[in-house]
Amino acid sequence: MQTMTQPTERHRLLGGFTRARLLGALRQSERPLGVSDLAALLDRHPNSVREQLDQLIAAGLVTSTTQHTAGRGRPRHSYVVTPAVEVDEPDGHAYQALARALTEQLAHVPDARAAAIDAGKRWGRGLVADQPAALDAAQATGRLIDLLDGVGFEPDQPGQPGDPIRLHHCPFGRLARERQDIVCGVHLGLMRGVLDGLGASLEAVALEPFVTPDLCLARLAVEAHG
Repeated sequence: MQTMTQPTERHRLLGGFTRARLLGALRQSERPLGVSDLAALLDRHPNSVREQLDQLIAAGLVTSTTQHTAGRGRPRHSYVVTPAVEVDEPDGHAYQALARALTEQLAHVPDARAAAIDAGKRWGRGLVADQPAALDAAQATGRLIDLLDGVGFEPDQPGQPGDPIRLHHCPFGRLARERQDIVCGVHLGLMRGVLDGLGASLEAVALEPFVTPDLCLARLAVEAHG
């Protein structure tokens, strides 16, 4: 049974890049859309689309419908925006303006990069405050990738253990290019906060920004003890 979330929770959900795009695509469509339709429209992996849809359904923002096909094939699940739901979608310009204002404020504090990393850690811990802790390295990496996808980084799953996480989109690309020390510091702290909150024996040791115009690399390592 779907339950309608409070406005603050709705805004938190829609603050996720992929979820906001999913809701926008469903609103613009004249028919229900399936996972494969949405994955093609957003150029996302179907599993990522499915996870983000589950969160929108749980929040009461999206409704799943079942369409029976001719023959013996499995029923096809399609999705529509829940009728009568009124949500103020995030204003991208306002978010960018706020990010710029906060970045400029951080730039004037002593050791601005350290302050940015600390701010990111608080953000990351908040994202996993209700998640199971003490995950193993593989589970924690998977959860981190899911969260980075929701925020808008469009990450790839590492091919081999120890490979960096490839991030194909920066939600604050222009601002990050102007103030890498601050914006990338926040994003590095975000990853550290998530892994810390999950109780993982991993640490985000580095974030290499814009190794190509559309690619950043996040490097994880087993946390040293001793």
